[in-house]
Amino acid sequence: MTSAAATRAAKSAAANRGRRVRHVALIVEAVIAPRRQMLRGVAQYIQEHEPWALYLKPAEVKKALADWLKHWRGDGIIAAIHETDTQLLTQRGLPLVDVAGAASLPNIPLVHANDFSIGRLGAEHLLERAFRHFAFLEYKDTYWSVRRRDGFLAAVRERGHDCLIYSQGQPAGTGGPQSYEQQQSALVEWIQQIPKPIGVMTSTDLMGQQFLEACLRAGVSVPEQIAVVGADNDEPICRVSWPALSSVIINDELRGYQAAAVLDAMMRGEAPSSEPIYIEPGGVMCRASTDILAIDDHLIAQALKFIRDHACEGIDVSDVVRHVPLSRSVLERRFRNLLGKTLNEEIVRLRLNHAIELLSSTPLELKVIADRCGFGSQSYMTAVFRAKLGVTPGSYRKPGTGKASDS
Repeated sequence: MTSAAATRAAKSAAANRGRRVRHVALIVEAVIAPRRQMLRGVAQYIQEHEPWALYLKPAEVKKALADWLKHWRGDGIIAAIHETDTQLLTQRGLPLVDVAGAASLPNIPLVHANDFSIGRLGAEHLLERAFRHFAFLEYKDTYWSVRRRDGFLAAVRERGHDCLIYSQGQPAGTGGPQSYEQQQSALVEWIQQIPKPIGVMTSTDLMGQQFLEACLRAGVSVPEQIAVVGADNDEPICRVSWPALSSVIINDELRGYQAAAVLDAMMRGEAPSSEPIYIEPGGVMCRASTDILAIDDHLIAQALKFIRDHACEGIDVSDVVRHVPLSRSVLERRFRNLLGKTLNEEIVRLRLNHAIELLSSTPLELKVIADRCGFGSQSYMTAVFRAKLGVTPGSYRKPGTGKASDS
């Protein structure tokens, strides 16, 4: 916790001495990496405001939910609500915040990751590596996986490319080795048939690890023939994959913080917004599984690599031109024809992505972030954020501003 946060926490603790401590239930499966990050966000909110007496049921939620909930005397609930849980959770009439989105619940505020943006960001990560063939692996009939697929498809199709879809069921605890081997055999057969080189996104890191293992069985080289990006940035899963798995960073700590803020307001009698709050992803953690450029034009690949390596060092188009043995007009034309963007647009895009990552994961001041990302000034960074995202850097970082459309 920063010194400023510690000061706020101390003042809050002093102001709230003598108040009744609110009792809050966190009904999430904390064995899942994104949900663990959510707990960190809830903890940060409590530290900055007032203590809560927490009931945490991180494992086997469904087995115990009906038994304890009817006798529990609490003030509010944050829950990953599924269809089967709806009546149990709503019949108590307590302030309730949903962080799953699996059930359609009128008058229950939803705080959730923007899955459409997650898919789009994964696609953009592969598009910048100049792939022309794409595929998405989804969990069939799973709402958040379908939204990630839709975001991926939208980004790929906007650039004039088609996309293959591979569907499989979610891992089942009772399936055992035989079920896993059946899934892997089917994946290997599909991998051998798809065009290459190809950029592939999987719905989660766990699916990404499974897919990379199938690539090993199929004798396919990653990332040379297939580049793979997952989602969740579950560090142990990404590192145990071979090669190490690139992944979209889901900003679940902010989701937990915002869910706690919404619940706190409800427990104080405020009416929640009827609009869902969607938390934007925090960028892509690039690892070995996508560390490649799928470009036949080696001079454009050289220019793109130079931009990727130095975009945040304050370079401009003239620096790129000096690095590549082509005239400016020829380089600009070939770059735009191949990648669908200008050299300057690519420089700005990489700076913006790095700024988003720093805003999401560090407490650095805005002027420091502007400098580290090569913008030159905080005012210019703000202008870029307004033009590209419709928000300022400060409001992007502030909890509660993660609302976004699917456009």
